[in-house]
Amino acid sequence: MRQRAVIAMALALNPELIIMDEPTTALDVVVQRDILQQVEDLQATFGFSILFITHDLSLLVEFSTRIAVMYAAQIVELAPAGDLFRQPMHPYTVGLMNSFPSIKGPKMELQGIPGSPPNLIGPPSGCRFHPRCSRCDPANLPLYRLQTETAPMLREVAPNHWVACHLY
Repeated sequence: MRQRAVIAMALALNPELIIMDEPTTALDVVVQRDILQQVEDLQATFGFSILFITHDLSLLVEFSTRIAVMYAAQIVELAPAGDLFRQPMHPYTVGLMNSFPSIKGPKMELQGIPGSPPNLIGPPSGCRFHPRCSRCDPANLPLYRLQTETAPMLREVAPNHWVACHLY
């Protein structure tokens, strides 16, 4: 009920944008879906935009039109929701997709992302994900130097699909 009350208070001023930071945390799946369906109905009626911040990827594919994946306070991939789930490109996004179970298709062993997130007081040089990236290999010295010394820029690698990675 608290989440519903807070959403109602946010909508009272008829905003153009609502920022929802983990709005369904600690709720069961049925209540999560109910609240998000209500928000989606209100969005269609009143025409506001939503910035939805969450760690729950399964919610994103159902309720988002465009997704930005962040790692260590930087956007590493930005794409339409369906495109991102069909073809993730950044190694971190791929790792996220492989770390949660799918309810469709064959059963697959879940894979975690090795290592720990960086300390943002002194982030790694180059790509912030490189210490954990399976595609960062000293055997390919030119690419390795680029990954460890130069921060990648967010660039469009497919129509409306942006990635900050030296692999593209």
